[in-house]
Amino acid sequence: MRFISCYSDRRLVLKPLLGFCMLFLSGCVTVGPNLDDPYEKINRKIYSFNSVFDKYILKPPAKLYAFAVPAPVRAGVNNVYNNINMFPTVANDLLQAEFQQAILDTWRFIINSSMGIAGIFDVASLCQLPLHENDLGITFAKWGDKHSPYIIIPFLGPSTIRDGFGLMFDYTFFTPYPYIHEDYIIESVLALRYIDLRSRMFDTDKLISQAPDPYAFMREAYLQHRNFLINGEQAIAPGELYVDEAEGEIEPVLMNSPPEEKKASEFPITTN
Repeated sequence: MRFISCYSDRRLVLKPLLGFCMLFLSGCVTVGPNLDDPYEKINRKIYSFNSVFDKYILKPPAKLYAFAVPAPVRAGVNNVYNNINMFPTVANDLLQAEFQQAILDTWRFIINSSMGIAGIFDVASLCQLPLHENDLGITFAKWGDKHSPYIIIPFLGPSTIRDGFGLMFDYTFFTPYPYIHEDYIIESVLALRYIDLRSRMFDTDKLISQAPDPYAFMREAYLQHRNFLINGEQAIAPGELYVDEAEGEIEPVLMNSPPEEKKASEFPITTN
């Protein structure tokens, strides 16, 4: 990829890479017995930090956004970002040798970008081209080890080492965001996406808060969902978890959708 400028290169690549490497190296000091979550000790500290950030910084503007902006407008905003996400989706379709899916996703992007007015309207779904999302974390898993240690990324939330690196490279190489020169524009674009995604998660707040261990609850849901995306096996979907009020316990509902109907995770700003 041809970078726009040396400053852009450093701002969008080196800082995230350095921060991610520091997180990984710090986690190596506190390896635990859980094979899925060997860095649980530091993960829980970052989870606590993210919870405070969410409560006082992220959640208030997300509530205001959900209250002030009509649902159809918010749906259009989400559609635009989903349309932009077709760039990394098609790229990873090709990297996974899913050529037929790459053609379908390309047509979806073309139709929504034109007839859907830059993706505001999801016309492609009416043409039997449903939303399909793909990412580099899934690509790494397909051609390599399907298991990766669980981590919590500051400000972003649940991930794995594999998915974290995938997110970084997807953003840098397969999205148009690095080509935006003005800092205030890119910051506004990403902040809006951040707030929009958070506003879509209010329904799951009660589930997480009533879990005996919210950290473990989110970890298991995230790992099972990613396992579904990678292997097509049954997993817990965020929108398909409910609280048994009588027992006061969280009960999982298994998702039986076939792999081709899979949807991206909507945890607060995760790798998808």
